[in-house]
Amino acid sequence: MNSARLRLRGAIAALVTLALCGCAPIPLAMPPNVRIGASARALPEPRVRGNAAPAAIEAIELSSNDVRRGRTWSGTIVTSTNVASVEIRSNLFSLDVPRQSYGRFAFRVNVFDLPPIFIRAYRLRIIARNSAGASVEEDLPFRFR
Repeated sequence: MNSARLRLRGAIAALVTLALCGCAPIPLAMPPNVRIGASARALPEPRVRGNAAPAAIEAIELSSNDVRRGRTWSGTIVTSTNVASVEIRSNLFSLDVPRQSYGRFAFRVNVFDLPPIFIRAYRLRIIARNSAGASVEEDLPFRFR
């Protein structure tokens, strides 16, 4: 009986320590320039900027931020016209998004089977870089199911 109580106290102490140390993931807020799913509203036109101006992400439209195995995941990213590359990154994968035209990038990916260890929430980082290498980033919540 005493050892059972001791184990229970140890488990409670471990849970409290984990909660207080910040080991639990902090939920991310969805940035205002991100749309999930199809929308009747058209995406904005890319803003024209000179090469020396900082890069900007104008709008992001993703088919979902909760992707299921065996489905297709797609999206469009609208940037300023001086953006040379867009990368979508998490701690599981990195995707260089193909440029459709100046300021417009789009991708379409078939998500095949994933090992169960990868089925969880991630921080999705969308990084836009201009030709000088200066970057801007939007972070948003993302999940594989």
